[in-house]
Amino acid sequence: MQILFFLFGKHLDKTVLAIAIASSVFLITRNEESRFNTARAVSAFLLYPVNRVEAYFTSKEELQRENEKLRELVATFYHERERYLQFGEERNRLRRLIGFRQDSFCEFLPCEVIARSSNRFHHSVTVDRGIGDGVRAGMSVVGYRGIVGRVIQTFPSSSRVILLNNKSISVSCIDKRSRIIGILEWERENLFRLEYVGKEEDVAKGDTLLTSGLGRLFPKGFPVGTVFQVTEERGGLSRKVGVVSMIDLNTIEELFIVIAGRDWNSDEVLDEIDKLGIGKR
Repeated sequence: MQILFFLFGKHLDKTVLAIAIASSVFLITRNEESRFNTARAVSAFLLYPVNRVEAYFTSKEELQRENEKLRELVATFYHERERYLQFGEERNRLRRLIGFRQDSFCEFLPCEVIARSSNRFHHSVTVDRGIGDGVRAGMSVVGYRGIVGRVIQTFPSSSRVILLNNKSISVSCIDKRSRIIGILEWERENLFRLEYVGKEEDVAKGDTLLTSGLGRLFPKGFPVGTVFQVTEERGGLSRKVGVVSMIDLNTIEELFIVIAGRDWNSDEVLDEIDKLGIGKR
């Protein structure tokens, strides 16, 4: 340590010069390929801090660009929300004029799947929300893309959810395009059939099915599946309609429990966004 201090502390310039001369002599005595590899290694070592700084500023610029895009997206959502609020107010005014109840939209409680049923004929999952979180039996459960099932049993900190791919569940659905209503029944895996569709009723391949709200088992308007096949039953008065679920029910991990309704003009979501500072410079 004393030698290093003597060389680099008191005679730094002479020490660096001596190292440079020794390195030059060493490189001269090597063959061309060795000189090239050694020079590349030395330059990489010396330029490493510079490269790190360059990478830092590059990543910072990428983050800034990403933040700009996110701000633009949030601004777009704010604008779209205002448009929807205007449509919602107009719709509620019209509903009040004809004596209908005021509309609302749903509030969701996020949850995670912590267990799965091993019974192949009774598909269900257990989620990490229960009575302590306000969950009650009969509440609907949805995924990112649509309806998944409903709560059938609650515990203090967990709940059991029966999935749509069960013979015991029937879902009243409405065709998003033509408004035709049918009953969805499970067949196998993620495939279903839409029952009670007349031969003359308008259902086409690619149509989206939504929950109709009839029977009050599931809230109205949640996506359920997509029509992938429509065939005429031989000699019958109905159609055979094949439907594939919006969600792969065998791989679900994160879900949302529909726990309550919320007024159109509620600012709770925006208040949470403001707390996070999203959209602010």
